[in-house]
Amino acid sequence: METLTNPRAPSDPPAARPRWVMLDPNVNNKVDSDPSVADAKQGRPPSLRKSFTVSFILAPPPATSSYHCDWIVGGAPGHGYDSNDDLRRRIVPDRDRSNDLLVIAAHDDSVLIKMSVPERRGCFLRDYFLYETGGAARPPSLSLLPGCYISKQFEREKGPTPSDRPRSLDNWNTGVLRRGGGELQVAQLEVMYGDPPHDTAELCVVRPGAEWDLKRLPIVHQEAGELPQWPELDAAVPVGVRFMCWVDYVNGFFLCDMAEPGGDLPRQVPLPEQHGRNSDRRPYLPYCRNLAAAGCDAVRFVSVAPRCCCGGHSETSCERSRFAFNVTTWTLTLRTEGPMTWVKDGVLDCDELWQLPNYSSLPRVTPRYPIVSSDNPDTVCFVVSETYADKNVWLLEIDARSKTLLSAVLHNTSGYFSHSRVPAKLRW
Repeated sequence: METLTNPRAPSDPPAARPRWVMLDPNVNNKVDSDPSVADAKQGRPPSLRKSFTVSFILAPPPATSSYHCDWIVGGAPGHGYDSNDDLRRRIVPDRDRSNDLLVIAAHDDSVLIKMSVPERRGCFLRDYFLYETGGAARPPSLSLLPGCYISKQFEREKGPTPSDRPRSLDNWNTGVLRRGGGELQVAQLEVMYGDPPHDTAELCVVRPGAEWDLKRLPIVHQEAGELPQWPELDAAVPVGVRFMCWVDYVNGFFLCDMAEPGGDLPRQVPLPEQHGRNSDRRPYLPYCRNLAAAGCDAVRFVSVAPRCCCGGHSETSCERSRFAFNVTTWTLTLRTEGPMTWVKDGVLDCDELWQLPNYSSLPRVTPRYPIVSSDNPDTVCFVVSETYADKNVWLLEIDARSKTLLSAVLHNTSGYFSHSRVPAKLRW
């Protein structure tokens, strides 16, 4: 791994655990773990009746952090097995279920992890676990989330009905929110299918120790009228200790206040910059857009858009402008009543970035997959590579406000690299 960074000042403290990380959502069992291991006695999926631990391998951004899974050999704790014995090993490849873990969401000190266990060909049993670091007060832990046995909209014709299989929780519709006082919520939003006006959503929420609660809610439109089309969610974004945002990078995002009674009515908020479609197919926009928390009651929106060599904000076919782009950032202060107005923070032009002294050896191509820092919203991480198939990619950390390149890390993908990294602030 090669890095390019601005040197630290002599007075800077020595590096410790990073203040925030970007997690690869897929489990990685090819690396050694960090000592921050969750309590193995709590991680036992009913579908397997086996116990396991989860541990993290942390790297400061823009590098990617990862995690791995260890299974307990000899039976579950409490059945003649001493969990303090050093009997842990990774299960053999032909029985390996640890590759079926996936990080769905994260917030503050909590991570939601999905385990998919093959039941029969084409069918899986799914369990969901909450990993909590515990901070300095208690050790890390894994707890099993109760299944949500409420039918989804495409499974029924009318109102909610019981289901014999639990809902699937996905990274585009499910988020984790650490409330004030330590309360933890897991929430899933589903916008009504079918014909317009698409004016109703279903919000399903669970708290540890309780059962899932579903509400059917009217959507409040900031600019009145109806949604322009059936929305498709791309991500769930927690903000502070009270807000959840579900983002559709084509049409806008849905805002819910999870702290106030009645404040959970989804409010549809348009994005500051509309994306022009070149075809009838829905574009995949996380490669060039990102919405993230910017403090306790605001969000930051980042857009990477092509520009013409003449300065126009549009795509062009001329060779000079093949990789020309602008990075634009906006901030929006959230509220459940009254108007909200996007404020443009600034524009970083490709020429400003490429002319930086510490950028000279990096590819002059359009950066992709922006991720706003969970520690400083002015800092944005990107991926750059000469081609999509390139096994060596550069991971950049840029201060969009001061227009400086803070760090660059060369990452060998070995044929695999997850662009859907999950930002988190994990503290042990």
